[in-house]
Amino acid sequence: MKKKPGTKEQRSAIAKKAVAGKDIGKPGKSFEKIAEKAAKKYGSAEAGKRVAGAAMWKNLTKKK
Repeated sequence: MKKKPGTKEQRSAIAKKAVAGKDIGKPGKSFEKIAEKAAKKYGSAEAGKRVAGAAMWKNLTKKK
């Protein structure tokens, strides 16, 4: 079983902010850049979004 980044409380707080429509990070195109690069590497846009999402969670929980 892989360890998820951050604590359960941190992930929950970030998810609640996202659902409420609040800002959960710095604005920018880094998510799209990561997703595009990963899509090329892994062969699909779906895989690219998963990789970018994992990187986003890792960065968000690292900051707290």
